Amino acid sequence: MSDFKIIPAEDIAFVKRGRKARVNDELVAAIAKLPVGKAIALTSLKLDPKASTYFNDKARVASGIRTACRAAGLATYRIAWSPVGVPQIVR
Repeated sequence: MSDFKIIPAEDIAFVKRGRKARVNDELVAAIAKLPVGKAIALTSLKLDPKASTYFNDKARVASGIRTACRAAGLATYRIAWSPVGVPQIVR
């Protein structure tokens, strides 16, 4: 077993995974002001549903929206996508 070395757990070295999320401050402010029963259509984040990368792009955009909602203090919301690819936050 010369390829492995057992070391104390406190001696491990690691690198953080991923990158720090950047949140659009204007989006967070708009979400924070969103009253219950209303929705925001995020037309600037529109995606092309016919693109081959649509599902990956949709996941990436939805992740950014969830991060913005957490930053705005929203606990209950729903992300709905229009047929033309516009994400909408429903509260």
